[in-house]
Amino acid sequence: MISAPSRQPLSSGNRFYLVGILIVLLLTSCSGGKKVTKSKTKRTGPKPKLGNLDKKAGQKATGKVDTIQWTEIDRTKDYNEAIEDLEMDKRSRYDVRMFFPFGVGQENLSNAMNESTLIGRMTQYYSGVRLALDKLSSEGVNLDVNVYDSDSGDFGKKLRECSAADVIIGPYDSDQLANAANFGRNNQIPIISPWRFSSKIGKDNPFYVQLMEGQKARYDKIIEDVKSEYRDDQVILIGRNNGRDNRYMNYMQSVGAALNNSRSKPFKEFFIEEDSLMIGETAFDSIFYHDRTTVFVLPNYSSERDEDFVYNTVRKLSGEKGLNKVVLYGMPILVESEYIKFEHYRNLNMRVCVSSFVDKNLPEVKEFRQTYYDMYNDFPSDEAYEGFDMMLFVGRQLNNFGKKFQYFAEEYEASLLQTKYDVQKVYDPDEGDRFKTIQYFQNRHLYILKFEEDSFVAY
Repeated sequence: MISAPSRQPLSSGNRFYLVGILIVLLLTSCSGGKKVTKSKTKRTGPKPKLGNLDKKAGQKATGKVDTIQWTEIDRTKDYNEAIEDLEMDKRSRYDVRMFFPFGVGQENLSNAMNESTLIGRMTQYYSGVRLALDKLSSEGVNLDVNVYDSDSGDFGKKLRECSAADVIIGPYDSDQLANAANFGRNNQIPIISPWRFSSKIGKDNPFYVQLMEGQKARYDKIIEDVKSEYRDDQVILIGRNNGRDNRYMNYMQSVGAALNNSRSKPFKEFFIEEDSLMIGETAFDSIFYHDRTTVFVLPNYSSERDEDFVYNTVRKLSGEKGLNKVVLYGMPILVESEYIKFEHYRNLNMRVCVSSFVDKNLPEVKEFRQTYYDMYNDFPSDEAYEGFDMMLFVGRQLNNFGKKFQYFAEEYEASLLQTKYDVQKVYDPDEGDRFKTIQYFQNRHLYILKFEEDSFVAY
């Protein structure tokens, strides 16, 4: 059973139903005051098997990255025996607290139907969460759920009310998240961060679980994919000659060098003059290889700082490539920008590193879309898929492994509607390969979207 705000059947054509949900959830107590029965159980039996990610063709680089923040987990006999001895804190019911940045009293509630606003995206996210709670209830997962508006009222007071929680999801704001992470560490409550990435917040906190991957992890994924298919002499890193873009390039060079077991920069670099993108006749024509595919890597990612630069770079590359074969790797901004069009994807054979991807041809996705429409008289946005997957993952983890689920999460790779969760321990990098001090837990899964036959395919 899931205790949460009650929901009335949807009237036909009621497109403001989501606003009603928002108001009800913020004015109604969700938990019903039911007592949580605590039990402790040691894990017995064989370990769950990890699912395998899709493998790409092409020869892999044999070196190991030793310059990046994330550390591969040492699955030694001693390590596995230590995990076997860790007791699961399993219960008959679980108390779940969630913080959403609705800002009731500050926001116009009509914006809850506008997906371009934060309250609109969060309303869609919560709507996906509600469908996941229904599914979890049907699976026999018993949760008591309280939802808080983190952006109205006294956040500190609301956080202190969570001292009996088994897990806290959110909040969205970075400062609030840092406070919640400290609260979770001090009270031994797992804090799930579905929207923010910060290695600083997670420092020395084994109760902090990040589901969002960071910028450097995306660079790692891109370079690993590049080197699995292309030679170093085909690759050109492109960007502006400024401090930020130089840092991006230097990091990518260090990843490539580590994979080569070398200290030498493996890739060519090309600095773009922004004026040449706007008024110059050409910006790139002299750097295309004619006898092999030219592989460009564009590291810029910020929609606020970089969107115009990224769009003009894509536009110029597409126009100047001629008959030369080109592949462009980049960050999610390439598929999120409204300026970059279908012809750019096709002309540049784009490959984009993303954390989620919805294949609308999958039967389970079609079923979710229909269920969502039947309930809300609307089609789900990306946020609705994300909310559904996140809540399903957390609920099943609690049910399978108990309150200390984060310690067992790496043994369970969840393939859901729009992503896969591959949560791993992040260790103190100063300890080298001793793997003793857990800093926090991090979802490591990322996709490479490749534009093939007029559509993106996730690898």
